[in-house]
Amino acid sequence: MVWTESHARLLGDAFERVLGKPEQGSMAFVRCLTPDVVQSLAGDANFSPLGWQVWCVGKADVSKARTITADRAVEIRESKADAVLLLVDTARAGAGMDGIYSAARELDESHLFNQAVRLAASEVSRRLSRQTREYAEHAIKKARVGHRFSVSPWTEFDFLVRVAAEQRYPGELLYVLGLWPVQKDEQADLGKGLDDSRRFVDRLLGTGVGRMTPAQRIESLKLLNPSEDQVADLERFLRSAATQPLLPLMAELADRRHLWVNALKIEGAAQVIQSIELLPWRTNTGRIARWSGLIEEGDSNEPPVLVLNPDADKSGDYSKLEVRWKARPDNLEQGAVEYRAVIVTDMDEELAFREVSHSGKKEEKCRFTNDDFSMLSDDALISAKLVVSVIGNDVIEPQESEE
Repeated sequence: MVWTESHARLLGDAFERVLGKPEQGSMAFVRCLTPDVVQSLAGDANFSPLGWQVWCVGKADVSKARTITADRAVEIRESKADAVLLLVDTARAGAGMDGIYSAARELDESHLFNQAVRLAASEVSRRLSRQTREYAEHAIKKARVGHRFSVSPWTEFDFLVRVAAEQRYPGELLYVLGLWPVQKDEQADLGKGLDDSRRFVDRLLGTGVGRMTPAQRIESLKLLNPSEDQVADLERFLRSAATQPLLPLMAELADRRHLWVNALKIEGAAQVIQSIELLPWRTNTGRIARWSGLIEEGDSNEPPVLVLNPDADKSGDYSKLEVRWKARPDNLEQGAVEYRAVIVTDMDEELAFREVSHSGKKEEKCRFTNDDFSMLSDDALISAKLVVSVIGNDVIEPQESEE
């Protein structure tokens, strides 16, 4: 844990607001703080709520460290002297606190940290800017929703305090929230940076990718031209992830700036197509794929066949011919282009065609049925191929199927 003077001072202000006016004999306690926070507060003179005597309840009496045992805390309560605030170290306080828990006032975690987070956010505005505060608060909201772990009130407070105390760009400290750090880029959209930060965590460390290899996880991010060193370091980082809790793991990214968002960029949705590639109708073994709608007749070296039943409208035995292709780049925006799929005879005559819009899916497809060949006679036997082109774009080479 990184501790600063601001942690103690701002928490002191928050306690003052929640505790209210101190009265003789008053005693309040808090047990929602982790042991390391309790110890840090007790040992920091900057934590001193006005009018309240502060003691940490632990396993020993150490006046200089403002630490007492549970027995000593009971004695103080019974003396009804100064107003006292007890910071209970639940890991070390031991037995003997039941009387205090039932008789003294316990401070509610949500009420306390509502005040603390508000004060910390104001500190960010004062030391940096209102825009920085808004970005930091947006980051907290991004971390809360659908995360792999729950973001505690202390974590939110700690993040804001460190942004203010260290006067840092909030993106550099996102690992405190369990998000991927973001390198400052004046040209980049702040909201997109946070979206990418969350996407990095989900795609690389989310619960749904546990069975994927590090290389597969990185591939799923669709990074834009990462260097070999970046990919290698990212793979090493992911291999170590399986044995560590999320927050300590994310903290390791603090010194690996070359792996931060904006140092690693995600491909945006492209609007310009670069090429198309037809998927073959044949499998790796040379057999005709069932999805094509074609069948084999005779030798496997012979062209596949599409058989049209002339009585399909009566028997329901309709045929189909399907063609599939991939477009590059694979993040081409939906509707960015229109395709024309045409069946052409060996005499370059068009038998049928269809026009389809880019779907944005992993594979594009077009399907022909009996209705597309209604002009053919029942006994027609025609050699043909299928050609897919991009409408209005002569730069992209049309792709032809086998016969």
